[in-house]
Amino acid sequence: MDVDRSSPDFDWMQLKSIPKFSMCIFLPDTRDGLQSLIEKMTSSPKFLHNHLPLMFVPVNEFRLPRFKLTFGGGIVEDLKSLGLILPFHPLTASMSEITEVDTTDDGPIYVSEVIHKAVIDVNEEGCEAAAATESDDDMGFSLDYEPPKQVDFVADHPFAFFIIEETSGSVVFAGHVLDPSRE
Repeated sequence: MDVDRSSPDFDWMQLKSIPKFSMCIFLPDTRDGLQSLIEKMTSSPKFLHNHLPLMFVPVNEFRLPRFKLTFGGGIVEDLKSLGLILPFHPLTASMSEITEVDTTDDGPIYVSEVIHKAVIDVNEEGCEAAAATESDDDMGFSLDYEPPKQVDFVADHPFAFFIIEETSGSVVFAGHVLDPSRE
């Protein structure tokens, strides 16, 4: 959908409120390094945010395979483990206020199942890519300016990815690709 930004009816504040998302890809240095990388990620709650790009680095060769991943299934037990219990028990649920069905004959209304489905489809349409590097130095100073060197990013072995909502930093999708050569 094209938007006429020159129109007097265009609301710039509304445009700012639209969430913006980024895909972050973590490609281990070694072909068999995904398991070790995932262990580092899961052992440090701030790993992802500590390793997000800090500055722009020009990319020479960029190759990312097309992939489509689907997840689906019941999540009642996951919700219960997070503390949401009341809607799932026939004796404690109070769902009668959200329906017009008379529940006197059939018993109480409760939630018996919650199905969640997620799909991520990555292809060449509309993709832009940038990479960043981070220095381990706490402080640095130089009078000589060298433009950043171009890097290659070729995801030809297993990698992890995250889709992040930029304003809040919330991870909205996470996954990994084990065989980038397969579609």
